[in-house]
Amino acid sequence: QAVMTAVAVLIITCPCALGLAVPAVQVLASTLLMRRGVLVKDGSALERMAEADIAVLDKTGTITLGRPQIDGDIALAPEDCALALALAERSTHPLSRALAAELRKRGVAPADVSAVREVAGAGLEADGADGVIRLGRPDWAGAGAAPVGANGPVIAFARPGRAPVSIPFHDQPRADAAAAVQRLMKMGLGVSILSGDHAHVVDRVARAVGIADWQAGCSPAGKVAAIRQRQERGHKVLVVGDGLNDGPALAAGHVSMAPSSASDVGQAAADFVFLGEGLSAVPATLAVARQARRLVRQNIGLAIAYNVIAVPLAMLGMVTPLIAAVAMSGSSILVISNALRLNWLVKGENA
Repeated sequence: QAVMTAVAVLIITCPCALGLAVPAVQVLASTLLMRRGVLVKDGSALERMAEADIAVLDKTGTITLGRPQIDGDIALAPEDCALALALAERSTHPLSRALAAELRKRGVAPADVSAVREVAGAGLEADGADGVIRLGRPDWAGAGAAPVGANGPVIAFARPGRAPVSIPFHDQPRADAAAAVQRLMKMGLGVSILSGDHAHVVDRVARAVGIADWQAGCSPAGKVAAIRQRQERGHKVLVVGDGLNDGPALAAGHVSMAPSSASDVGQAAADFVFLGEGLSAVPATLAVARQARRLVRQNIGLAIAYNVIAVPLAMLGMVTPLIAAVAMSGSSILVISNALRLNWLVKGENA
């Protein structure tokens, strides 16, 4: 009888249900997000995503499509176009890529420049025949502030001995950006914008998507400082960005997301990478993460309740090894079945 009781206790205490409580939900949540075009790079990111209470978004390439178009003509001399193309082709910034594509379309060939350097949050510079040439933020390139009437971001080309030339762009918000922002707010998150662009450009985009809290002219270090300030106030910050200068901010956040169009640095630093051109992946991921956290807690509670009830009964000799085996298997099935509810719960919330 002692041997039978000991065997029953060993079977009952097999930690299958407790061991499956978290992984079962995480695997199902990751699969569900993958089907929706969201890659989960870290299992712990789901838990951190569920804890987020503030969302900080970049503007260019995150709220907007990141495919800016040049407004009007490019007021550059032919030799300056060649120099600007040589610099633009060395950058992954959306504005540089748009400028390079437009110049290539016009048949411009890049000039031969050496020692091209990228200054984070500012632009690119290189050593030319008559001095340092620059392509980047107007104030950094010496062109002053961007025109207030510009419909979007502005970059400037500067060459020694000539007046800097501003090149304006326009970049439209993603089609579902306003709806995604409103859903994040309904889920209880405060939403703000941290952008390196000028105030009038950020204000225009913020008004279009319904965000009242925004900060313009942010350098990479400035974005990190703003995130740290929110964290010092006790907030869990979700950071969404795409550019090279967003890498430090993505790493500094409690959890982070980046679109598939982001730079390699941005994708490497982010915990989630989402496909497609919609921003709705951000609130959808948050919804899945919160439901997954709820199911994990339920599973742990079920596993603990099973052990609290079954172990004393087995120790008292009231459970045979066969019944113990059935109970142990049943607890594992119960935990897995509860995890499978994730898809239904998320569908019900979306409805």
